[in-house]
Amino acid sequence: MPAPGDGSQTPDQDHDISPYATGTAAAATPTPTAPTAPHEPTAAHEPTAAHEPTAAHEPTGQYAAPVDPWAEGEARARASGAPLPYSMDPPTSPAPHAEPLTPADPGGATETVAVTGPRSYRKGFWILGGAALAAAVALGVTAALLLRPGFPPRDYHSLAEVARFEPIAPITSYWSDAEVIGDRAYFAGVDDQGRAGVTAVDLDSGREAWKSTAAGAAKSWARMIALPDAVVLISDPDYTTSQARLVRLDGKTGDLSWEYALGSADTVHFGAGVALVVDREHGVLHGLDLATGKERWQTANPDGAAASAILDVTTPDDLTGPAGSLGRPFAPHLSDDDQVVQIASDRSARVIDLSTGKAGKPRPDVAYTSDKMVAHHGRLFVEESGSDRLLAYDLAKLDSAEPAILYTTPKDARVDALTPCGDDRICFVETVGYAKDKTEIIAYDLKEHQEAWRRPAPGAESLVPVGDGVLALTDEASTLFDATGKARWTDVPGTAVRLDAGNVLQFSDPLSSSVGDQTLVGVHPGDDPVQLGLLRKVRSGTCAWNTSVLACVAEKDFVVTRFAG
Repeated sequence: MPAPGDGSQTPDQDHDISPYATGTAAAATPTPTAPTAPHEPTAAHEPTAAHEPTAAHEPTGQYAAPVDPWAEGEARARASGAPLPYSMDPPTSPAPHAEPLTPADPGGATETVAVTGPRSYRKGFWILGGAALAAAVALGVTAALLLRPGFPPRDYHSLAEVARFEPIAPITSYWSDAEVIGDRAYFAGVDDQGRAGVTAVDLDSGREAWKSTAAGAAKSWARMIALPDAVVLISDPDYTTSQARLVRLDGKTGDLSWEYALGSADTVHFGAGVALVVDREHGVLHGLDLATGKERWQTANPDGAAASAILDVTTPDDLTGPAGSLGRPFAPHLSDDDQVVQIASDRSARVIDLSTGKAGKPRPDVAYTSDKMVAHHGRLFVEESGSDRLLAYDLAKLDSAEPAILYTTPKDARVDALTPCGDDRICFVETVGYAKDKTEIIAYDLKEHQEAWRRPAPGAESLVPVGDGVLALTDEASTLFDATGKARWTDVPGTAVRLDAGNVLQFSDPLSSSVGDQTLVGVHPGDDPVQLGLLRKVRSGTCAWNTSVLACVAEKDFVVTRFAG
């Protein structure tokens, strides 16, 4: 899961993150144009002092800033209000949808964690004949294609409490958390001595699997991360030593497997069998064996500097499983070909294989570590602060192929929340000046080489992919846009989260660490929303879920509640 301060996506307060994946993607090759001097960064995009490039880090000229007269014409037209230089209408014949994929861990989608941080609906049966039956079938097909085919409505029903579990230490105002991965839930709390207690629950049987205090004590704990065969806890840095604790507990027994001392600015990413520690003090990446904690490999930053940004490379499967309120998959399917992209302080970029530590040839002049970026489906997307252009690099040819120029931001506008919203689409939020009431969401289709749709989304701050659609979130409400850009609902108060690529769970209020009630609604676009009932007296900011069960820290204990299946 992305980590604050390292240039990757930032976890939200309810232990969230947003990953997306590998695969090869052919990047478009623009018609060569005369090299131009790179644009100077504008004030709005000025790198922070920590990322300030020195003279030695200026672009080398080997890869000149791409020039695209169509994109420049588009920007001028938007700024002046003149007609666009080319049609922005969606294609008349939509591209075929990809076959549904099994929900997966970010196949390059690693989890990224900062050291510092917080975080039954049964369809009625009807006998239809002739035209009525045909219409019903057509309606069903249409509904299935709104987000992504192969994800029917969940078998929603009224909330049913499965079980409650006594914590190993009393629940207090100190840190507590819950995580769900597949059919396993983990709950954690801490006593007044800083001792962490973890409870594991088998969700299929509704029974406790084990309790453990093997993680020990820390002055304060920050996060818990559920992995396929383990659960990891990370503390905040101890102010007396400037070090944090990374602790791995065995998923079957709760026993301590190993622990690792992290620097105060270090971040951690998780791949298949590997924990990647980004050592920010010494400028070194350490690949730890996830089972033993022993170092498999290490590699120094290519420019010798301490700072760099690490981006998880994610896959389309990451849009199909349960995710937190900012899109972090709760159950990523880690694979042996997991990758990350490293952006160095000299603006170079390289791809690193997490299993072996093998790094590809760096490409110079790609991005500042503070630029807005996301790596998904074999591509690296960069919103260049110097040119205000959105570029797509083919990761398979990162060191050789020129990037595709997707979009040029209009004058005085900024782009935020770069988010995959389909196998070959990228969505983002565009705001002109400070006019948040005129914020728009844009979906760009990489196969059609044009905008797929553009819709107003006042106040939108973050995006969460749901199949080929996207949730637009503000602090207090959500809007769901489907694959065609149609708003399936608008400004519904509360928080909405992804269950799978075709289903969304709505909370009536923003998620909070305080004890309170939440009214829940299950939604499959194209069908009527299903009122699930009142979730009582939980700390909703700790809740995690799969496609049928919620796990939450309550006022005094832990609770598992079923809402589907």
